[in-house]
This record gives sequence, C-alpha cells and structure tokens, in this order.
Amino acid sequence: MLSPCLIVDDHEMIRDTIGLMAQALGIKSVITAADGAEAISRAYHDEPSLIITDLQMDPIDGLEMLRLMRSGRYHLRHDMPIIILTANASQAVISECIRYDVDAFMVKPVKKQDLENRVKQLSKQTKAKKPPKFYFEMYQSDPAKSTDFEHNGAIVFTEEEQQKIEGIHAPEGEVAPDLAKKEPAVPAPPMGEPKDRKFIRWQDKYTVGHQDLDDSNKQLLSIINDTYEAIAYHHEGEDKTDFDALAQRFRDYIDSHFQLEEDILEAHTYPKYKEHTAVHQRLARQAQYVLLQCQADPELYRSEFFKFLRYWWIHHVVREDTQYRDFLLQGP
Repeated sequence: MLSPCLIVDDHEMIRDTIGLMAQALGIKSVITAADGAEAISRAYHDEPSLIITDLQMDPIDGLEMLRLMRSGRYHLRHDMPIIILTANASQAVISECIRYDVDAFMVKPVKKQDLENRVKQLSKQTKAKKPPKFYFEMYQSDPAKSTDFEHNGAIVFTEEEQQKIEGIHAPEGEVAPDLAKKEPAVPAPPMGEPKDRKFIRWQDKYTVGHQDLDDSNKQLLSIINDTYEAIAYHHEGEDKTDFDALAQRFRDYIDSHFQLEEDILEAHTYPKYKEHTAVHQRLARQAQYVLLQCQADPELYRSEFFKFLRYWWIHHVVREDTQYRDFLLQGP
C-alpha cells in the first residue's frame, strides 16, 4: 500500500477530506502540507510513498513542486508517485505536468471512488521515470516556473500522426458519433432495436494469423464498442458512465497484448521484430499521454480517448499487425 501519503492543498478542509478517504482505503499514515514549499520539507523528512497535490498554491505551486522533485533537487526521491489535483486546469498546464511524468490526475472535488481507482492504478504499476538528469536539463532550460503556469510546449503526436487520427472514420456501414460536441449527436436507437450495436464488428480480414493474438485483439474491439455505446447511447438521468474502468481495461490490454505479441513474434523469429517493438513503445507513450489527459479532464474520454482507440485499431491492428499475418500462417 502507498503509505505514508502526503496530501498538499492550501485548503485545510480539502486536505482533511482526502486524508480521511485515503485512510478508509487502507493508507494508514497520512501527512499534510499547505503549499509546495512545506510539501518539499515534509517529503524530505517523512519520505512519503505517494504525494497528492493541488496545482494552484503559493509560494510554490504543484507544478513547480513536481518539476523540482523530478529534477532530483534537495536530495528528494525523484521517481516518487505524484497525483495532481485539477480544477479547470488549462491544456498547457496538463501537458507540462505530463512532460514531467506526473503519475495520475484527479478532478476536484475528489470522490472516494476516483481516489480508489488511482491508488489501485499506482499499486499495480507506476509510470516509468527517466534519470534525474533528464528532468534537470529540462528544468535548467526554464528554471523559474510562475504560478501563471506558462507552457514550453510538448509534442506527443507528430503532425502526420495527428492528421491520420483526424482522418479516421468509422468502417464502412457503421456510424460514428459526432465527438466534436460534448454530448453525442447520435440519436437513441429506435424502439425495439437492441442497444448493443457495434461500432466495429470482428471480420476474418482482421486476423493476424494467430488465434491467441486474434482473441486479444477482440478484447480491444470490446473496449472500443463499449466506449462507443457509452458515448452514443448514454442519456441524461442514467448512471454516469465509468470511463475510468474502460481506461483501465485499455491499460490492461496494452500490457498483456504487447507482451503476448512480442513473445510470439520473437519465437517465430519475425524479421521485423525490433521495428515492431519500437512501434509498441511509441504507441504506449501516446496512450499514456491520452489517458492522463482524460484523467485531468474527463470530458476528453468522449473525444480524445475514443479517437485514439479508433486510431489504434485502424492504424496499428489493421494496417500494421496484419503485415505479419502471412509470416505467422507459414508456421515456425
């Protein structure tokens, strides 16, 4: 369990509320700080295993604290798991936090279920961190970060990749929801029509030549279709869609599928094995970026998350993975 937990916020009631939630989840030791400066001192003396911090505080805000800690300043543990609390944070701020490898976001006001989801996520696997020198060099290029959260810029998708994402449409015969609006433009199905209409249906042309990999990719299709249904057919008054659960299924798919695929390709001595694993690394980084964006602004699950899922299926599974189909069908 991630304990002790350091909670940083300039509002005492928020600190106390999150602290009680954390203890209810089994985190036995909770310590608090009112701003980033006090948090750095507490982190040095109390050595927490997790930090949950607000962004806007004086004299040192949450973003500056993240940048300092990742840079290895003050002999602090640079790879400590850090969750940022957001409330109407700009996209520039979110991108800057991701650039310094924040582990997760939570939207204020914090709900117990959201905290439980983040703690479970970090208990399973925290985000890999680069050496302190990497962050320190970034910090040196912009050493004084103000509470205005000025942004250096961060490129995750290349322009070409972004164009591919924007250009992806639903497969022929299927209708995609209008995700440009916060509320989907897809009408509810007519009376008597089942609500399990698929965005993408499995077809033989999607096979990659190995049953285990096909079964794994069908799990991805299930995530895509469930996300589509949640967006297209969710109506006001119904229970809120648990996009966090869909995102966790996607994380689990990435971890299990990549390992399975790489083991199979290596066992078959696939000639483009190294190139394919490099593609996996790039996709994993992009997925991590999109999922963190969605944690910081859950409305993005309806647009960026679903758009990325489509991109993954059409660009990676259909266009890239099927390239080794004939090779695998030949057998070892």
